Amino acid sequence: MPSLLHPAEAGRESLQRITRLVARIGGELGSLASDLLTRHGYVVGSDGGGPHANVLGHPLFGLPLWVDQATSSADALESEVLLDICESSLCGYLSVRAEDDYFDQRSGAPEAVMMLAGFLRTRHQALLAPWVSDRRFWVRFESLWHGYGEAMLLERSLHDPGRRYGAEEFDAVLDRSQPLEIPGQAVLSIKGCWHLTDRFTRLVRRLTRATQLFDDFVDAPADLDAGNYTWMVRRLGGLEGATVLRKGMVTACDEVLAEAEGGLDAALAVAGDLAVGEMLGWVEARKRVMKEVSARMYETLFGNLPVGDQ
Repeated sequence: MPSLLHPAEAGRESLQRITRLVARIGGELGSLASDLLTRHGYVVGSDGGGPHANVLGHPLFGLPLWVDQATSSADALESEVLLDICESSLCGYLSVRAEDDYFDQRSGAPEAVMMLAGFLRTRHQALLAPWVSDRRFWVRFESLWHGYGEAMLLERSLHDPGRRYGAEEFDAVLDRSQPLEIPGQAVLSIKGCWHLTDRFTRLVRRLTRATQLFDDFVDAPADLDAGNYTWMVRRLGGLEGATVLRKGMVTACDEVLAEAEGGLDAALAVAGDLAVGEMLGWVEARKRVMKEVSARMYETLFGNLPVGDQ
């Protein structure tokens, strides 16, 4: 039986819910939450509820809904359950955005960020608690958020250009995105399909790796300007300055695109094992947009290189 919801519908409803929540709580926390939503383009009436509607973003609502559809041995979950899971996904994501903004120096006082992120993460957990009773899920929940915290601190320390930052460190930093699997794991738990959780973890890991590779490539000039020496900045020669980095982006564009596409294909292979067929269209759309963005970026970078470097 197909899922009762489409990701875009779930996104719109989740945004409406959180907008009502922000209005209801009011006070300083409400104001901070409203600022966070505005800063990241979450506007009521937008298609799918926010920037994740862009296929280059994380499929916050797609993952739990695709898992619901794939686990056909059990009936599809009721809309009330799925909407709570999707709203939980959005709250967890926004709690990360609040902290990430602070780490990237895009938001204010640390005490305000702590309170806002704590409130959003509590809401994220509270929306799941009435529906998920399996202790194995909650052990995994705790482990994922612990891994997130360790990865955030590790990433912060790796901003130092004197620190080693290679493929191993990049994979460790990816733990910061792994809570993305929580909503899908909740669906698996509720539907008695916990035996599929390890495969779902691998699917999300491969998705987040492909996403981070491409994001870090696109963001490399801004990261270098901000003193954030990511693995990609270093791969592209950013330790030698902005001109070398731009040249590296021109020469490595096809290589990075192929690496990100390979990650998406690896995720699709796991999705096939899980019968998550709905993900295929999303991946194809993502690959198409990645190619378009890469082509525009290549033309811009190549055109802006000094004549002697072309």
